Amino acid sequence: MTLGELIDRYRVHLEHEPVGVRRSWEDTFRYAVRHYPPQTDLAEFDLDVLAARLTDEGIQPRFVNGYITRWRGLLSRAGQL
Repeated sequence: MTLGELIDRYRVHLEHEPVGVRRSWEDTFRYAVRHYPPQTDLAEFDLDVLAARLTDEGIQPRFVNGYITRWRGLLSRAGQL
């Protein structure tokens, strides 16, 4: 599965979430695809590298930690989506 496929599959599950939740997830997706193209195989999607890049962009560590935690949870469920 690719990063883009995972994002597309998960978006369906966000349809009934509050606007704030959907917007937050879209930020999570947007930051990831800035550094990893959607066609990136999930095996090549390195969360430690992503965290370092987001930190280098000046994103506050607590937000970076939140994004990475979200990705870890989503990646653990990728096979179920």
